Amino acid sequence: MFDLIETELISKEKLADRAKELNQDSFRIIQIHCVKTVEEMFLIYSFEKLGFELTNLRLAVTDGESLPSISEIFPHACLYENEINELFGLNITGMAIDFKGTFYETAKPHIFAVKEG
Repeated sequence: MFDLIETELISKEKLADRAKELNQDSFRIIQIHCVKTVEEMFLIYSFEKLGFELTNLRLAVTDGESLPSISEIFPHACLYENEINELFGLNITGMAIDFKGTFYETAKPHIFAVKEG
């Protein structure tokens, strides 16, 4: 069933264009995964098409950079994007719905952010 799951390395500048292509090819977003190191964050956007065709987009964002939202292309991506913004501290610009830090109730902001020292 899952013979090959493609992972395409892309830049943040190409994220929206590639998401539009996938949307036009009948893919849907199924998750956005984030891992943070001291210096950068790695994100994997997973997309699925009917028949279990899967593809991933992988990109890195340096700490302090912003990332454009894909929620205008895939509206429910704003849920993943708000989660990543609040838990990891990644600034995602242009979200269709921005909860402005109220998506989760946590004891402190950016609980998954890795700090040096």
